[in-house]
Amino acid sequence: MDCAGIMTDELRNFLELNLPKVKEGKKAKYSLGVMEPKVGSHISEATGIPCQSNEFVQELLRGVRLHFNQFVGQLKVMNLLLSLTSIL
Repeated sequence: MDCAGIMTDELRNFLELNLPKVKEGKKAKYSLGVMEPKVGSHISEATGIPCQSNEFVQELLRGVRLHFNQFVGQLKVMNLLLSLTSIL
């Protein structure tokens, strides 16, 4: 999503390529966790990918941000900062 809340083509392509397709009339067996509820509803409307934003998802994402450098220890500091700004 860009700062105006519009889904970029890159994000749409990434999600559609990396998440299972949801068959029409069937309930998805997964849900994409997002920090912001409005972002989740936009993704869901635009792609049909089910999203959720709740306290559990928010805490999980906070933990990922806090420990991100330990998860990907091979990144250089500048690459790490660039990566973090793109997921916030």
